[in-house]
Amino acid sequence: MLAYVIKAELREDYRIYIEFNDGLNGIIDFKEKITTDHREIIRELVDKNKFNKIKVERHTLCWENGVDFAPEYLYDQIKMRQKIA
Repeated sequence: MLAYVIKAELREDYRIYIEFNDGLNGIIDFKEKITTDHREIIRELVDKNKFNKIKVERHTLCWENGVDFAPEYLYDQIKMRQKIA
């Protein structure tokens, strides 16, 4: 079964709570990713007005400027954080 995003909610300071169809859920902190990525389209999200315009489309997290992250990447980020905790 492929996991995909069913819900996303903004939290403070570039953090987003994400739920997957298989029940996995957690918070991902995007601050480091968007401030250090070399791609301009991702760095645009440093602007909180742009970052805060998240939506769930095509089974993943998307922004109005066209940025999205593969659901597998998001899933792995949450799983990794759960192993650390």
